[in-house]
Amino acid sequence: LAGAIAAACRAVPALNAWYDGHEKGRRLHSSVDLGIAVNTADGLFVPVLRDVGNRDPASLSEGLDRLKADVAARSIPAKELRGQTISLSNFGMLGGRYASLVVVPPQVAIVGAGRVEPRVVAAAGKAVVRNILPLSLTFDHRAVTGAEAASFMAALIQDLAKKT
Repeated sequence: LAGAIAAACRAVPALNAWYDGHEKGRRLHSSVDLGIAVNTADGLFVPVLRDVGNRDPASLSEGLDRLKADVAARSIPAKELRGQTISLSNFGMLGGRYASLVVVPPQVAIVGAGRVEPRVVAAAGKAVVRNILPLSLTFDHRAVTGAEAASFMAALIQDLAKKT
């Protein structure tokens, strides 16, 4: 998911941005710094996986494992909990298909991933069972158009489809 979000941000940079309500302006970011929601017994933490777009899958996996371990040990530096340019909530780990996510300013978008489940879908005119990953996207309409959001989701889905 992290790599696919980075690919979607390359295709549609408008969602890898911050919005300043006072200046009424959007600031695009060249680096994808992905905030990843991590649920703990003490509440939700959102550590930041830096420079996602320039990392290979092994580096992303190692970085995510390190962030989760640091959160669990309460040893994560405060600076690693700030500066995300877009966020990911993997609420499907706990159950659920879709969610109404909240964008935390100054970010303009958050992607949500539901639980992967087998579903009946049409393929080549026939009903077949496929594993389906439900995705949700919340975005700040002051900074992102509906067309940009739809294009972002199309790019995200296209990148995920290449990986299956």
